[in-house]
Amino acid sequence: MKRIYLIRHGETESNRKGIFRGRLDIPLSQNGREQAADLRRYFDNIPVDVVYTSPLQRAVETAETVFPGHTPVKEKWLNNLDLGEWSGMEKSLVKERFPQMWEDWVKRPESIRFPGGERLLDVLKRASLFFEKVAFGEAETVAAVSHRSVLKVLIAFCMGMEKNYYWRFHLDNASVSLLILDRKRFTLVKLNDTHHLKQTVMEWY
Repeated sequence: MKRIYLIRHGETESNRKGIFRGRLDIPLSQNGREQAADLRRYFDNIPVDVVYTSPLQRAVETAETVFPGHTPVKEKWLNNLDLGEWSGMEKSLVKERFPQMWEDWVKRPESIRFPGGERLLDVLKRASLFFEKVAFGEAETVAAVSHRSVLKVLIAFCMGMEKNYYWRFHLDNASVSLLILDRKRFTLVKLNDTHHLKQTVMEWY
């Protein structure tokens, strides 16, 4: 039986300011570093065999803080959703410049391709490859530090959710979700656990 901890990276200034990040390589904010320290205490008594992380620095910094006894494996399949032209834009500006696509993002995000970027289906394809690697690997307890979009897609994939899933659950910065893989079946036993955090920013859309 495998245990897979899915961890969203700590907060950045862009999270607080309502700016789309995508693959911009931005650092944790001061609060994000404090969240990572809170996460470290969360895992003090939880032994982990291997730690994977998105290659972006906000995820790497989180992983290195939370698991000081490990060298995190930078995994390209955990990289964030490529938002193309939306990367670095304030959400209010995106809504003004791309009104129809913004409406699709809010109502049916699984259907769109971001201008110059990816679709959620592209994330699903690589995320499923990552899970194949984990499922057939020797490690019994795995931690993966990644981004909201990637983790949502991973959870939906494991739950067999194919359509209209993206806004059906919420993941905060520095949250912990837990999947158990037993007899080739995934069971979600924790979702968006934030009890270890002093403060969170509820980020919508």
